[in-house]
Amino acid sequence: MGTAVFMVLMVCGYWYTSRDLSTRFKIKRTFGWDVYFLVALYGCIFVLQGLVATALIWLVLLLTSTIMNATSYSLADHYHHLQMDFMNWSFLGIQAPVIIMLTFAVIFCFYRSNWAGSARLDSAGRKDLYKRLTHSNGVEGILFQCMEEGHLAWITLKSRRIYIGMVHTTSFENSATANVVLIPMLSGYREGKTLNLCIEHNYSAWYDEHDITLDSSPRSAMDFRKVIMASQIESLSLFDAASATALSMRQGERENEGKTA
Repeated sequence: MGTAVFMVLMVCGYWYTSRDLSTRFKIKRTFGWDVYFLVALYGCIFVLQGLVATALIWLVLLLTSTIMNATSYSLADHYHHLQMDFMNWSFLGIQAPVIIMLTFAVIFCFYRSNWAGSARLDSAGRKDLYKRLTHSNGVEGILFQCMEEGHLAWITLKSRRIYIGMVHTTSFENSATANVVLIPMLSGYREGKTLNLCIEHNYSAWYDEHDITLDSSPRSAMDFRKVIMASQIESLSLFDAASATALSMRQGERENEGKTA
């Protein structure tokens, strides 16, 4: 009996965490033994719900027996103990309350995984869910802000390669394949000694020259998108052309002052 309860507990936990959208996002960000404990936690919740439902059935049978024994329906000295009969009933060597409890657990699991409103989020619900999840991760938070508000992202790779552009999509569900899809506007590199930004390609000027937009045809800006692996990103920040130009000019003035001094 204990084996049956454990199997149903783990199966329900796994089914729910792999089907429910919000829980699937959470478990993809969990590693090691935490994954097993999270699956077991959700399985315990469904088993406890089944236990509560079975206890309610027992209370209903107890109330029914009490009413029947208190009325003229009981004959002679025969008293009804429906709750006791329910507890003593067995099926295939397993007590019926245990089977009913596990059945309720499976039903609740299927309902929460497939038919509940939280399992079928619309686009607005998905957006709110992802926004809540990205609060605990600085990288995902900036990327989500770029996608939501239309800001440009400044991505510096470990190879000192730099891409500045619009964040199209991100994928962090699997740490091995986590990536950022970027529509580049500028690209370049940092110099070896001064680490100054050197622009090599101005995609935005080329887009404007050839009337290329996000939905133009036969070619669109999506044809130039870059897939950047998250493991290759060294730093990430929002990009503002005016601020970057002002900082660059101030740095140049300081260098000139140092030379003249």
